[in-house]
Amino acid sequence: ETLGEELHLPWTSISEETNQKHIPFSSPLGPVEIPRTENALNILVSQALVRSFSSTARNRFENRVAEKQKVFQADNDLPVHLKGGATDNILYRLTMGLCLGGTVYSLYCLGWASFPHNK
Repeated sequence: ETLGEELHLPWTSISEETNQKHIPFSSPLGPVEIPRTENALNILVSQALVRSFSSTARNRFENRVAEKQKVFQADNDLPVHLKGGATDNILYRLTMGLCLGGTVYSLYCLGWASFPHNK
């Protein structure tokens, strides 16, 4: 079989020169040798994709939950939707403006549609 020649998988060390019968693979349970078949290559590719999109990639970010808890649990007489600072204040005002604008526009459209128009 020539399955390894067209798929160059850097994590498996398959090459034309070695003509291996098994694919070395490192699993969480230890090193494993998988028989060299098309299904085995599909498994390796799918495991590599799952590993690249797993939650372990988030470990490089700093955990700031404790800091955020202190900010949001502080007793400073602010509503919780404004405790985030200036950004929260801007987003709150923008949301309220859009809600009021939408309400006024919907009332205008309702009033316009409730009266007959001359053709």
